[in-house]
Amino acid sequence: MGGSNLESQAGVYGTQGTADPGNTPGARYSVVSWVDPVGNVWLFGGLGIDASSTLGLYNDLWKYSAGEWTWISGSDLQEQYGTYGTEGIPDAANTPGARSDAIGWTDKTGNLWLFSGFSVESEAPTDLWKFSAGEWTWMGGSGNSNQLGNYGILGTPAPTNVPGARRDPIGWKDPAGNFWLFGGYGYDYAANIDDLNDLWKYEP
Repeated sequence: MGGSNLESQAGVYGTQGTADPGNTPGARYSVVSWVDPVGNVWLFGGLGIDASSTLGLYNDLWKYSAGEWTWISGSDLQEQYGTYGTEGIPDAANTPGARSDAIGWTDKTGNLWLFSGFSVESEAPTDLWKFSAGEWTWMGGSGNSNQLGNYGILGTPAPTNVPGARRDPIGWKDPAGNFWLFGGYGYDYAANIDDLNDLWKYEP
């Protein structure tokens, strides 16, 4: 359907916000992807080849619709730091930092939610993001390096609870629209780093 039949190809970004049959994301892996309510495919981040043919972590966001890619936000160059803005406030200037191995969900209205991963800024942050109506919002957690989890009381929700920094967890959404997160490779409550088996629920 598109792209190259050769490895390590650079992306063709075109003009941000404008679909074009010549646009294509660069070669990459360990991305976050999802499908919106009208069937468009979305792609964020990963590790691969940027517009300058340099290997690194991405923070670019793409949409595939009607046979064409559109570069929506983020940078066409690798290893970019995030712009957090004010927690809970959407802003067109906000964007998560470059990362791979993150986890993503979509809520009932098709907004993307993004958590943690392997980041250019801090190895593994605990930041939670939402992408809605063309803007990113930093929703909670920290972009600082390798934060420990705050577990609280088992089975009891609290605004101070947060999973520890991790990469490669699994996640899913239940019929009520809650997000679930299990395991990954990251930090436990005692600052040990290894494989995890903790299970979390988030009600967006």
